[in-house]
Amino acid sequence: KKILSTPMYDKRMELARRAFIFSTLTGLAYVDIMLLHPHHIGTNADGRRYIRINRKKTKIEAFIPLHPIAERILSLYNTTDDEHPVFPLPNRDALWFEIHELGVIIGKEDNLSYHQSRHSFGTFLISSDIPIESIAKMMGHSNIRTTQGYARITDDKISRDMDKLMERRKIQSIGEKTDNNK
Repeated sequence: KKILSTPMYDKRMELARRAFIFSTLTGLAYVDIMLLHPHHIGTNADGRRYIRINRKKTKIEAFIPLHPIAERILSLYNTTDDEHPVFPLPNRDALWFEIHELGVIIGKEDNLSYHQSRHSFGTFLISSDIPIESIAKMMGHSNIRTTQGYARITDDKISRDMDKLMERRKIQSIGEKTDNNK
């Protein structure tokens, strides 16, 4: 959250911040963001925008409906000229340095990384009750076990799941009592 609310005044740092946020909201790895071109961005029949790209690492297609913040970030960059990537990112080492600096600025104790952003994406989705099969497709995984390594179950998610179970049991027991009273 802090990274969302802390704009950078240096152009390179702001680009790094936006690309990192974009990665966190799409689950795309650094190399996939580097390879992202306008033709990977589409709109479905309902007007919902998405990214469809074969992941560099796995060659598996990732299909990612876009979060509104990710859409806003895209609108600031190249979404029309397919000769150039969407984001004008520097080389990997320069971007890694900027991401590290960004972490220092926002007070993050451990280093920020694109790998962390993928984990955050998976954890956010699983915590939002998105089925693991859908998360696997969005992350470009062919094996759900791989996705399970990214989508960490939080204590809050476990508590909410237990609350849902208790609510279902309560409704079932009320229904059983009603049936017994007939």
